[in-house]
Amino acid sequence: MMRRVLAAAAFAAAPLAAAAATPAQLDSWLASSPAIVKEKPPYATSAYGTAARYINVKGANATGWVVPAEATEGFLADGRRVMVAPINSGGSGGVFSALLFTQTGTTPHFVGTIPSGGGHLLVSVNAGRLLIEWPIYVGDDPNCCPSALHFEHASVRGNRLVTDDHWDVKLAKSPH
Repeated sequence: MMRRVLAAAAFAAAPLAAAAATPAQLDSWLASSPAIVKEKPPYATSAYGTAARYINVKGANATGWVVPAEATEGFLADGRRVMVAPINSGGSGGVFSALLFTQTGTTPHFVGTIPSGGGHLLVSVNAGRLLIEWPIYVGDDPNCCPSALHFEHASVRGNRLVTDDHWDVKLAKSPH
């Protein structure tokens, strides 16, 4: 049971680097693409604070809160800077997709969204590649306790996210 609780807790943040984005950095990233539209949130206030942005990505099923403290950056093996901004749904599934940006010089470029199969998405940089993970729910698995975890190693080639490898890790079921 403890392993499942720790695994579920790991989906709460996406640590790519020591420092989170500032609101100004996040606004710059969001402004880099006409596909990312700031929208009026469905409710007046956000539990994520005044720096949070409510966005919709045209052509993708990606709508929700982007929070500067959760948006982070890292470097790929080719030296390219990447920035990831999780889109928090505000519901129990947390992050169902994340925005991916690259940057050369001072100009950010929107690569696209990284979707998950079932929410609780986590994206980090591991050995110069993106490590993407999310839980796999089977049958009546509760939100806390997936049957497995899905992992992908990905890289950015040109302006596309490419999956280099993927695997699933089955989690042991604990008696309730």
